[in-house]
Amino acid sequence: MMIPKERPDIAAMREDCSKGKEDYQVDDQSYAFFNPQSARLANQLNFADMTLPESLFDTQDDGQQAMSWQHIRSGWLKTLKELDTQAALSQVKQTMKTHLLGAAGKPANLDLLIQECIAFSVLDVMICDLTIQQRALITRHMRAQIQVLLKPETHTRLRQYPLLWYNLRAAQVIRKAIHKRRISKEPRLDLLQSVVDNYAALGIDRALDAMMTLVTAISGPPGAVASCMAAQLLQSPQWQDKLRTELNAAPTQVPALPFKHTPQLHWFIKESLRMWSVPIVFREARCPFSVGKLTVQAGDTFFNSSYFVHRNEQYWPEPHVFDPLRWQQANVQPNTYVPFGWNPRACVGAQLGTNQLAILCQLLLCDLNITLTSPSALAFENMNIPSVAGFEGTISEQQA
Repeated sequence: MMIPKERPDIAAMREDCSKGKEDYQVDDQSYAFFNPQSARLANQLNFADMTLPESLFDTQDDGQQAMSWQHIRSGWLKTLKELDTQAALSQVKQTMKTHLLGAAGKPANLDLLIQECIAFSVLDVMICDLTIQQRALITRHMRAQIQVLLKPETHTRLRQYPLLWYNLRAAQVIRKAIHKRRISKEPRLDLLQSVVDNYAALGIDRALDAMMTLVTAISGPPGAVASCMAAQLLQSPQWQDKLRTELNAAPTQVPALPFKHTPQLHWFIKESLRMWSVPIVFREARCPFSVGKLTVQAGDTFFNSSYFVHRNEQYWPEPHVFDPLRWQQANVQPNTYVPFGWNPRACVGAQLGTNQLAILCQLLLCDLNITLTSPSALAFENMNIPSVAGFEGTISEQQA
């Protein structure tokens, strides 16, 4: 059994879900939709119209037109598909390896290091022409976001001021990047380009908000899964041997979906994604809608949780057991495996994120040596995001 340490309220709600209490009114303006079919329907109804709010500004340079969030997502998905190549993934791998080796030879907080590694390595996918200084300002903001998620109790009101400053500086960098790209008119293969291409309709505030949304999305949850997966791998000698053999025999330089030559690696990743999800996602209702006997009004809050679904005995046999072999012949019920959320707001970076997990496994098994300070001290937690307490050790590069 591997039930991570949870906040008491999270543990109570998860246990209620496993007993059948899945959809209910939490208070006057909050609703829980933890049943997988209800969660799917709530998201479908809430995001049937994904028109962005009107721009705050309407100047000659910043026109104001109706724009659907789906249009922005489609542009990002197209770009990510173009970047789904061995060459691009090799660059991601090198960035990840460089970040991890930056802590070589000294005791490191591996939980934080791996979370940063996952987040920082896709910055070039987001904006490919950042200067070193600009990159440092954005990564400082991302690091602060990750640290708040990991230890929210340590961030007092006084400590909020530096966080606000980091956010403002990161937003300033992205604002300048948007302006620079508009002036240069030189198209680039990154996620910023799709936003710039739609700038006439978006205006500066909606363009900036779209890019800052990306920064928030990659700061936390993707790296949290990666850290837990890494800790599990480092404690699983048999799976290390299986995956190392599979990776060494694969003809491709970098493992990637659909994992034709590395099926066991795919099972390991899918099981990691099932086991470690953000406990609860909060959504604001964009419009009135009803699911079953519950009616939500615009402005109310509703909750979903892939974590509760993935850990529910109704949908998964032995849900708290890490067992990649379950994917060898998995019979998954509809909407019960949703590590990247329910459509139409599922994560646009799902494929890239999955490939990053594969790259991390390859780095840990074939490129790097990690010596844990105290293997017995490792403890999985899921307070705000999944994490691993006591995950400390030293990193070195494997010698050829």
